[in-house]
Amino acid sequence: MFRIQNLGTGQEQEFPNRAALLLGLEGEENRCLQLNQTATFQVFHLDKNQEVLESMELTIPSSGGEDVKMLLGDFGLKKEESKAFWKRGRQKPKQEEQSKARSHPVKKVIGKEKDPKPSNLSKSQTASTLFGRGLKVLVLLIALLLSCVSLWVSLSTREEKQKSTAKTEQVTINQKADVFCRYFIGNYFANSSAREDFVSKSLDLDRMTVEKATTLSVLLESQTTEQTTTTLTYVISCRYDDETTENKRLTLTVKQNKEAKYGYLVTKLPQLTAYP
Repeated sequence: MFRIQNLGTGQEQEFPNRAALLLGLEGEENRCLQLNQTATFQVFHLDKNQEVLESMELTIPSSGGEDVKMLLGDFGLKKEESKAFWKRGRQKPKQEEQSKARSHPVKKVIGKEKDPKPSNLSKSQTASTLFGRGLKVLVLLIALLLSCVSLWVSLSTREEKQKSTAKTEQVTINQKADVFCRYFIGNYFANSSAREDFVSKSLDLDRMTVEKATTLSVLLESQTTEQTTTTLTYVISCRYDDETTENKRLTLTVKQNKEAKYGYLVTKLPQLTAYP
């Protein structure tokens, strides 16, 4: 599994494999090129237990003109190493300490307490004793109050973090669908055979054939999400083989699919209409 974090906005995205990671980064690069911006990401390679195997920092578009695949290099090809041996190595000293503790028990010598001899306390000594006890009770009450306040602050902070995390996850899901659709749109207008990797097997590719064109710009007009299904509408500027240009509106319905190559599949025939 892979995760990327935008160091500028703090937003995170996760990808099931290296191919999906490459696709996501290429989508971010296309977005930056359209907006004439650069973005820096921290890229993480995770194992099944969400532990980091390796990480790197990556800025796109590259100032040297390298594509995303060249920037990644061999990143993400490292396999998870077995940690069982090291865990055994760490547990051994603890077992030895427990064994020593059993063989050498600590002996405690408890002496007999001597009964205090009764004495006559003056009034001033009695008042001083009562004042000391009252002061101790006051200190305990203050400590208890501070503990309650600290617990309340901790619970409030945790609730805010959970709400923030839920919002971030929703944004991440929407961004993944947008990146997937932008990559599909190029293959859609090119009538490429690679469309098979993006489309559900229940759809007929022959019904998706359109007049071949090159996309000049792709702008997201609207997006709605219901559970795992997302509907996105784009306004696209197309240039045809005769050098004429035309604006189109394209509506795509995609659904998350763990078995899909890029994590999503187009589940309905695209709706292509003139714009405006």
